[in-house]
Amino acid sequence: MEKRVFELVNKRAVENKTKFHTGGEAMERKGFTLIELMIVIAIIIILAAVAIPNYLKMTDRAKRSRIAGDFESLAIALEAYKTDWGFYPTEDFNSGHSYEIGKNNTADSLVETELAGTSAAGVGRNNADHNTTSTGEQSPIEYIKIDTLNSMVNPYFPNENYYYYVSKSGNHWLLAAHIPDHKVGADTFVSVYRTDSVTQLTESKTAAADLKIDENGAVSP
Repeated sequence: MEKRVFELVNKRAVENKTKFHTGGEAMERKGFTLIELMIVIAIIIILAAVAIPNYLKMTDRAKRSRIAGDFESLAIALEAYKTDWGFYPTEDFNSGHSYEIGKNNTADSLVETELAGTSAAGVGRNNADHNTTSTGEQSPIEYIKIDTLNSMVNPYFPNENYYYYVSKSGNHWLLAAHIPDHKVGADTFVSVYRTDSVTQLTESKTAAADLKIDENGAVSP
C-alpha cells in the first residue's frame, strides 16, 4: 500500500513539472531567468538600503544608553560619598584632578578605591580602615562594587575607560567618554559628558580627557 502511494505521488510530481516549448520540443524549466534574478537582487539592495542605516542608529542609541546608565550608577555612588565625607573623591584641594574609571586601568584609580571602599591609608584615602565619616559612620564603606567599576568600558571604544574630573574644592565632578563623530567619520571622535548638576549627556568637541569643571560647576574648554 505504501509503495503504491509513493508511486502515485512520484508520478503526479513528474506530470506537474513546469514545461515550456522551444522549436516544438518540450523542455523542463530548471532555474530562474536572468530577469527574475535581477528583480531579486534589486529587492535585496532596497531592503539593505533601508535596514542598515536603521540598524546603525539602533546600535548607536544602545551604546549611548550604556554610557548614560554607567554614568548614572557612578553619580549615585559619588553623591552618597559626598554625603558621608563632605566632598567628592579627590587627592587634595590644591587643584582639580582627573582619574580614569574602567577595566582598562592597570591598577584601581583613587576614585575607584574610594567609591568601592578598598582604599589603603594615604593622601586622599578617606574611605580607608578606621576613618569616621561626617555622619559618624565607620569606614570603609562600599558605595559601588569594585567588580562593577572594573567591568565598565566605553562601548564605542572598548580599549578606553571613562574619565572623571573633580574640581579643586571637591564640590563638583564631571564624567566623560569619547564617541565617534558621525558627521566627519568613524575614525574621528567627539565626547559626551555629564556633571553633578547636569544629568543628561552633553556633546563636546573637546577630548574627554581634557574636559574640566571649575568651582562654579562650569565645564571647559
